[in-house]
Amino acid sequence: MTILKEEKVSADLIDLSAITSELRSIESQLSYLSSQQEEATRAAQEARAYCEQLKADFEDLMMKQERNAALQRATSELISVRQEIERRFGKYKQVRESMIGILQATDAALVRKQTISSVSEELMITTHDYWLAPVLIAVSAWISNDHDLADRAIREAMRRDEEHTSLLMALICKRNGRTSTCFEWLSRFFNTQNAADMEEDTLVYIDAYINGIFGADEKHICDDYISNWISQISEKDSDFAKTENDVWTSYLREFTQDESGKYPELEACAKEYRYIAAYLGRIDAVDPITDNFRRIDESKVDKEDLNRLIDERLVELVQSAESKERELHEQERYCEAVKACLGDEEKARDIVNARREHETKKRMDLISQYNEAIISPENSRPSERRTALSFLRNYINAGYKSYITEKKETFPKDITLAINGWTGTSADGQNRENLKTQYDSYLNQCYANEKNQIDKEDKTKAFMYSAIGLLIAGAIGLFTVLPLGIICLIAGAVLLIKSSGAKKNHALSISNLNQKYSGLQMNGENTLNKCLDQWNEVQKTVSDFENSGIENVA
Repeated sequence: MTILKEEKVSADLIDLSAITSELRSIESQLSYLSSQQEEATRAAQEARAYCEQLKADFEDLMMKQERNAALQRATSELISVRQEIERRFGKYKQVRESMIGILQATDAALVRKQTISSVSEELMITTHDYWLAPVLIAVSAWISNDHDLADRAIREAMRRDEEHTSLLMALICKRNGRTSTCFEWLSRFFNTQNAADMEEDTLVYIDAYINGIFGADEKHICDDYISNWISQISEKDSDFAKTENDVWTSYLREFTQDESGKYPELEACAKEYRYIAAYLGRIDAVDPITDNFRRIDESKVDKEDLNRLIDERLVELVQSAESKERELHEQERYCEAVKACLGDEEKARDIVNARREHETKKRMDLISQYNEAIISPENSRPSERRTALSFLRNYINAGYKSYITEKKETFPKDITLAINGWTGTSADGQNRENLKTQYDSYLNQCYANEKNQIDKEDKTKAFMYSAIGLLIAGAIGLFTVLPLGIICLIAGAVLLIKSSGAKKNHALSISNLNQKYSGLQMNGENTLNKCLDQWNEVQKTVSDFENSGIENVA
């Protein structure tokens, strides 16, 4: 009975089919749920992608609508702005076109004086506040030899805009070869300029004046203006001289020569070489600096190019818009850019801003503009650099003196040479033999120290004495304890052999030491001689330079 009961229990324990079936059912359900989850995830991803595409399509649609709206606004506003420009400033445009036409007509002599006068008077009546209109009257009266009308018209133009009227009359007189009158007008124009806030175009007129494009200023009407401008700037700024000195000192540092490798032994051994090289680098820079300014000073003036620039400025001056017109023209340009960019307002603003930045005339004080002409030659004409140099010589030469002297004080009077661990000092190389003696004494001491160390490490005598002792002990042992005697004899022989080897090694070490110090002595004295020779050469270079009295490089 007991056995059967145990078998039944065992059978019950082993039969797990029902549980297995349940587990498989659960596994199947989990697999189904997992596939459903993957399907839901895939559907969610597709829905998200669809929503994102909808969003992108919507944003694209909105952007297109915005651009279409901007394009429509720009088209409408462009018409409105141009109408406003035409309504308010259409006559200005006619005046400009008439002035250009008169200038061209007088060159070709193809238009009657009466025609010019009638056109000019009509425009004068319709543009009562524009400075160019009375200038147009003056030019036409000038052509007709009506001096009284010309004078009245010029006075009115000067009242409206003295600066532009003076410049335009100077350029017109230059164009017609009236040199004396040209300088009178040019003088008036120069008188309107602020040296501390000068437009870069003014440098073109100054450059042309200095280089004779306006002719010879026989009465010296304009000579003093530039000097006065420089005086105005320097008097206004108490630090002006220092600032200019710093500008040119910094500029000249770029010419400093690299002295590496020029005096190799001196560079390797003299502790003060960096101070020597700093001063020598400036001395050796004098010729390149002088050549640089000589090239500027001797540069050929391209008078055809300057004449072309002056003619361009004349046309530009006539065609330039008034300040009250510019806002409308800015709006016109913006609308044109929006149309060109198909309604992309951001891109249109970038185009307009870039154009504005390009067309904006740079303004700074006269000296800064001249500094820039020389320091950044890629942005200036040869004639402009030459003109700049003619007015900046004093400041450049002052900067040169500072550049040279800033390293002169650190130039050493004595040099300290370090050769193979020995150091010695010399002022002019006259103590050459004494330095050699000091160097040799130093080497002798070093030699003695190293030889003593070699002697201390020599085991020749120890091996020899030990070998003799063992050989004697071995000889005695042969008659007393034979095995011990044999061992002592063998050990003694080995030590005797080692003694011989130690003796040879000691002799070789002494030989190598002698060879080493013989080389150190020869090479060291040779290096010492070269250092002193190079030091004398450096001193002569410095002395010759300082005695040459070079004070000006520009």
